[in-house]
Amino acid sequence: MVETTSVDQMKIRPASVADLSLLTTFIGELADHEGRPELATIDEDTLSELLFGDRALGEAFIGEIDGTPAAYAIVAERFTSFRGTRLLYIEDMLVRAEYRHGGTGKQMLAFLTRRARELGCQRMEWSALANNDVALGFYDYLGAERETGVVHFELSGDAYTKLQEYGDE
Repeated sequence: MVETTSVDQMKIRPASVADLSLLTTFIGELADHEGRPELATIDEDTLSELLFGDRALGEAFIGEIDGTPAAYAIVAERFTSFRGTRLLYIEDMLVRAEYRHGGTGKQMLAFLTRRARELGCQRMEWSALANNDVALGFYDYLGAERETGVVHFELSGDAYTKLQEYGDE
């Protein structure tokens, strides 16, 4: 288990079940920030199962400045078949507006690279909205490489159900 770490002025710690309300609030804030508030439909019970249940799929971290939640991240391990390497995928990361432009985002990402190394991961991946110029500029500044030629897909709703039923007729 990862220990609580202080980096400059931000203290970063693993989230716990006691943080479920805070995490769902952060998720809603991220959805609002991205202009997609209607997508944040997760509830605390579901999030608890995903992060702390018997089949937990990821882990979450809270960054605090002077005891106030300033940032969060949710990550999960993956692997790449082409390279044969482990990677840490950043599902969510948000720095609250009042804490941006002071190194907080860089501190959180630096912490996550150390977490990735602890897990045996050789790299990290994440995505950003194409119109989020501030985030894209920040990631470019850090030296992150943009993946080109890849289009991400989602299958849900009726199309998801219809494909599940294919061949069961």
